[in-house]
Amino acid sequence: MQRLLAIAILLAACDRKDHAARTDHADPGVARPVEAGSDHARSPAERAAKGTPGDPCGKAHAEGAEVMAWIADDLPAALACAKLRGVPVVVDEWAPWCHTCLSMQSTVFTDASFKPDADRFVFAALDTDKDVNADAVAHYPPSAWPTFYVIGEDKSTGKSDAVLARFVGAASVAQFHAFLDAGVKAQQGGAAGADAHLLGAERATAVKDFATAEQELTAALAQAPADWTRRPDALTSLISTKRKRKDVAGCLDVADKQLDATGNAAAATDFIVSAMACAEEAKADADQAARVKRLRERAAARLTKLVADAKAPLSVDDRSDALATLREIQDALGKHTEAHATAERQRALLDDAAAKATAPMAAMTYNWQRCDVYTYLGRPLDLVPALEKSARDLPHEYDPRARLGWIYLQAGKLPEATKWTDEALAMVYGPRKARLLTQRVEIAQKQGDKDAEKKYRQQLVQLWESLPPGQANPEALAKAKEALAALDK
Repeated sequence: MQRLLAIAILLAACDRKDHAARTDHADPGVARPVEAGSDHARSPAERAAKGTPGDPCGKAHAEGAEVMAWIADDLPAALACAKLRGVPVVVDEWAPWCHTCLSMQSTVFTDASFKPDADRFVFAALDTDKDVNADAVAHYPPSAWPTFYVIGEDKSTGKSDAVLARFVGAASVAQFHAFLDAGVKAQQGGAAGADAHLLGAERATAVKDFATAEQELTAALAQAPADWTRRPDALTSLISTKRKRKDVAGCLDVADKQLDATGNAAAATDFIVSAMACAEEAKADADQAARVKRLRERAAARLTKLVADAKAPLSVDDRSDALATLREIQDALGKHTEAHATAERQRALLDDAAAKATAPMAAMTYNWQRCDVYTYLGRPLDLVPALEKSARDLPHEYDPRARLGWIYLQAGKLPEATKWTDEALAMVYGPRKARLLTQRVEIAQKQGDKDAEKKYRQQLVQLWESLPPGQANPEALAKAKEALAALDK
């Protein structure tokens, strides 16, 4: 889910508290599982060229049960293929620790309704933690995980790799179709009115021009017809943009006015996450206390209704995120008994989904949220057998080991936390390694081992210094240096 919009930084996107909501990494050069023998619709010329030297389209493969054929971790090849075919590129910026990314792969992208899109697009899947994708990530930065782009020729400017559409977080099948259609429409020069302003906002957000993004989103919503399908997306972007601009009052105004206008897909929860973040920032103001309480109560009622709607286009991952957000609000309202019941409901939902998963990677989708809710319920060690099975089933995947390290850390089992975190550290790569080094620092602190703490803080600084521009995080580097200097003092 797009809850990660509220804390969209490179280190902590798709979890909840390290907020991460995509696969197997026997070799960091291999992205998601590839299903041999798959071949989606291609023109006769492309079929004839397949497998010949210099054929960029030949790099596309269907992955698992996904309908689309993806070019993995090679945006230049995807752009070259798109130029050959005269179509736009759909980019999925994902990461293997992101539960929402994994959920999109195993639910939305397996829907047969996307089969015709094999002729309309080239699909590129970019693991943002791989250094080979650093330039692409720098040019098309994710706001959170996953972030999707449609890129291609802008006929009004002649630019060949322009942003034509953008979507952040979990999408329903209908939302992803609307996103794809918006990209085609923009490439053909047909974006006008609300659609044109939304495109302007997406382009501004991509370069972190949030003032322009807010102006464009406001204009889009003012001009949109009543039945505009992208209204929930625009509202979610607007409230997130106001928060990024530190406009707490404006954020609360949007929340009050638009809380019930965000549909029944994942965007409804995403909107509430930003609203609750603003409410948290405003709660210290005594004049705002009554308003914050009313907004929280409305948000809780909205989420209660959403998760009760069996027909809502929500994946298990989306429903779990909605329940997690609901229990947080209930706790904030002092309704701890209700929050505990909500957590039990979330736990049962996730346990059932994990048990029914048809493949280890699909089961791994639920690892983080299960860690979170089991810890909330005071039972972190109850999840150890499931996580150990995940680690056995995925011997080249660092994420189950990282989760085991975290679970043991929460339970105060420091030798076990050390063992599993060190195993994960030996396998992890890219910016995500920072999260594991931070976990290792916390273990060393609890052990009272100053030498180990310093060692891992030094490694954290070295990591942030070594990452290429597309993955670098100057703010995280500064904080890592500050923490290391404080330790030396």
